[in-house]
Amino acid sequence: MGPTADSQAYLRDLEEYLRRVLFDAAGTTESEAAVLLVRGALASGNRAKAAQLARATEDLARARPDGCDMTAAAAHVRGLVEHDCAALERAACAYSAPLARASAIEDAGRASSAQGDHGRAVATLRLAYAQYEKMGRTEEMARVRSQLRFAGVRVRHWKSADRPAFGWGSLTDSERRIAELVSQGLSNREVANQVFLSAHTVAFHLRHIFWKLDVGSRVQLATLVTEKSLAEPI
Repeated sequence: MGPTADSQAYLRDLEEYLRRVLFDAAGTTESEAAVLLVRGALASGNRAKAAQLARATEDLARARPDGCDMTAAAAHVRGLVEHDCAALERAACAYSAPLARASAIEDAGRASSAQGDHGRAVATLRLAYAQYEKMGRTEEMARVRSQLRFAGVRVRHWKSADRPAFGWGSLTDSERRIAELVSQGLSNREVANQVFLSAHTVAFHLRHIFWKLDVGSRVQLATLVTEKSLAEPI
């Protein structure tokens, strides 16, 4: 067999292994495997297969109501198949694993870009970049930088040396705006209307703000914003 045939055989073997791991009743379910399978089907141009795998993942998630990441994976693969930004954003909010969360955020940004929603795509890809940067995932960071350059956005000012990883100074302009609006008592949907994003996008922006500021609630965030405004103009 030549190199191409070898690669195809390997991919077939890998897919069969992942199918057994994911869908064998006696096996262990893996949310990452579900997303990988659907990505592989889409990459090969087999949308029917991707849709079938997405349905199987959704069935598996319903059978495991306590499986948070499998529920997130079901939304993730549905979003990939249907280019559904809202589903991808729901997945990002639901994932407990940081890398899976960042991947769903990146996919949401790509879907927004494909739909021509430039502002939403850039805001979402910026957040994905920040997530990857926090984990030190240089390959993923490079991939998102490439996507942002294609969208006409320069990213050189995002280097770690230029902005702290945590604290008020680590927030982007968009994150500061969202923090201010939330501190005024606005709901996620009300904030979304103000900043021209979806409520789900605001939700995972807000989660990222919580991480950076080390707060666990909207009340704590409001207190911090108030203290900051008293100390200096925001």
